[in-house]
Amino acid sequence: MAFFASLATFTTFAALVLQIFTLIGNTYNKPFLRDLFFARLYSGSSFVDFGLWNYCTGSGSTVSSCSTPMAAFDWTTAPAVDSFTESFHGTHNLFLANFILYWIAFGLTLLALVVTLMSHFKRSSDVCASLMCFLAFIVMLVVFIIILVVSIKGVNAAKSASGDATGYLGPSVWMSLGAMVGLFFSSIWYCISCFFGSGRVRALNKA
Repeated sequence: MAFFASLATFTTFAALVLQIFTLIGNTYNKPFLRDLFFARLYSGSSFVDFGLWNYCTGSGSTVSSCSTPMAAFDWTTAPAVDSFTESFHGTHNLFLANFILYWIAFGLTLLALVVTLMSHFKRSSDVCASLMCFLAFIVMLVVFIIILVVSIKGVNAAKSASGDATGYLGPSVWMSLGAMVGLFFSSIWYCISCFFGSGRVRALNKA
């Protein structure tokens, strides 16, 4: 059915947008960008935001500065977290894997969207798009688990090291979750479109 193909294309596009926002989030001290982070850690009134590329520091609710973006940014290198990074030794490869996997998921999502749009919702393109969306979903699931575990572990380590330390998960975590859910439904809807909409292209061609 063309309806399911269109619905799958919409959710794939939505997932792609969420991935883009996460990829560019927290990179610079600019409106909107500075509000997209994975985790925020408070120590008194000061805080540190952690993103995919770098960290930002501030006080109260205002970001004052952001570090230079770098690929596979290791959160343990932020100066503000030196006192409780003992439990994070050897996690650089984890941040590297998370960075690479996020780009893989983004590439698969973009490719699925391009394939289905350029082929005008043909059955063969729906099969490819469904497969790519499902693979992107699996990759995003792994990414989400890594982000969730690292963020929660970091916040708990900070609370153990300092009584006034608090923290919470940021918007980028939930955008990653949204992208993951969107990709899951996209793969299902593309699959439904593939099995029950084989005649729609022929009908359009005849018209």
